Amino acid sequence: MYKIQVYIPLESVDTIREVITQAGGGRIGNYAGCMSWWQVHSSWTSLPGAHPYDGTVGETTETDEYILQCRVDDAHLPAVLAAIREAHPYEEPVIDVVKLWK
Repeated sequence: MYKIQVYIPLESVDTIREVITQAGGGRIGNYAGCMSWWQVHSSWTSLPGAHPYDGTVGETTETDEYILQCRVDDAHLPAVLAAIREAHPYEEPVIDVVKLWK
């Protein structure tokens, strides 16, 4: 079992939640779509060669976004990660994967 956490723009919460659920993520026992999200304030500097979703190359950008987190079993992890990457609007999605101990 894994916990995944992904940073997403405000307007992409529903899309990312849906693709995670469709790929088998967010299941706990007899429940599906189990996930949490909360708003954070983030910053980054887009370096030369970047194609930022938000901001300008060479400048620091600050914006509000969400962190979404859920659990994913071993069998569904590859599909969930692929679904997030396919649907995510960022050039470099930040996806953290943490192995959970039983």
